[in-house]
Amino acid sequence: MKSVKSAGDRFLAVVAYLIVILAVMSTTVMWNYLKGAFIPIGTYRYLLLGIGVFLFLITNSYNFKDLSFIVLTVCYLLIFIFFSQANPFKYFSNLCMPLTAALLIVFVYCRQKQGQLLLDSYANIVLIAAAVSLFFYVFGSILGLKLGVVNTVYYWANNPHFTTSYCYLYFHQPLQDQMYLGHHVIRNTGIFTEAPGYTLFLLNGLIIELFVKKSKTFWRIGLILVTLLTTLSATAILLGALAVLLAFLQHLHAQGKLNLKIVIPGIVLLLLLGIVVIHIRKSGGSSYSVRVDDLRIGLTVWSRHPVFGAGFGNESVLIKLFAFHRANNGLSMGLTTLLATGGLYLALYFLMPFFVTLFAPTRRYLLPISALLLLEIIISNISTNQVYLLAMAFLWFAVLNDLREPEAFIEYDYASLRL
Repeated sequence: MKSVKSAGDRFLAVVAYLIVILAVMSTTVMWNYLKGAFIPIGTYRYLLLGIGVFLFLITNSYNFKDLSFIVLTVCYLLIFIFFSQANPFKYFSNLCMPLTAALLIVFVYCRQKQGQLLLDSYANIVLIAAAVSLFFYVFGSILGLKLGVVNTVYYWANNPHFTTSYCYLYFHQPLQDQMYLGHHVIRNTGIFTEAPGYTLFLLNGLIIELFVKKSKTFWRIGLILVTLLTTLSATAILLGALAVLLAFLQHLHAQGKLNLKIVIPGIVLLLLLGIVVIHIRKSGGSSYSVRVDDLRIGLTVWSRHPVFGAGFGNESVLIKLFAFHRANNGLSMGLTTLLATGGLYLALYFLMPFFVTLFAPTRRYLLPISALLLLEIIISNISTNQVYLLAMAFLWFAVLNDLREPEAFIEYDYASLRL
């Protein structure tokens, strides 16, 4: 029996890395947009759903509470079609399918007491990607060494753009570079088409290192933070700094040296104010203007369709309200975009865990993670991002189950906190 168990553990370990790779590949990685790319992004989502169903069947992870939650969530999502102007195929392939896959995968791994294994796999891939991108960023983009350089074309928003590939493991996008104080500054976007996609990838790895792993490793945390700095994303850097601060305060509280009943909500408010200040200082730049315009548009459309939105994927309603011409029709503010197109009905899936961790004393130990994930979707349009949906699935599992037993992947106990 021992050999069977070890074989099963090895199988889950291999599949964990496969899941993470497929999840990352289903996002805005450059390989999907290079000239000649032939694998549709939707393929990765179908594969993940297949893996989720396969794991659910072969592991016999039939827990009534888990199964009930997954079935009810899927039914809840399907009901939306009857009350919304959503395109059924687009809605199913972009949200229903990846969200269901995320729930199946995460719940199976957690019920097999291998949730930490899946999270560790993601964190390890983040570390590898960060190290590789930092190497090529310093020696290639900054110092100008020609390390396997290939100039190629990628298509973004149906427009061709030039990029410089370093062994196809790192890409320098001139389109992403910025001007600071009159100086041309190169941004590290890793293997992603834009800095926001890379920063989300890094931030989730940082959250795992800081809040999930029981033993903290300085060089792993430091490597992610340094890489995050090279993306030159002010909002993401601020989120990274907040994550470090929350982890430090959490550590102090675990030692009985700090009461966080006011500190945590206060820090979240300070962060929101900090984001506003940063963008006010950048008010002359397009990033600020686009975000403010997206916020205005999202709230305007949501006020007209508060419950079910204007139709999932119906972003043309928002595009018509653009205050000025943009280089592309991409939307940057995730939560307001979701409210505008899916209404409060769809937004509840992403909002509920935060409010549960905020008001339920037995789940308040999850508040730092839920707050950071909420802030991620506020500043990034990621409601259909497979990596983010996996993170939300972990959070939902933790909300539904008390994970403070010895084998859990959450270390600190915050049950004593009171608002």
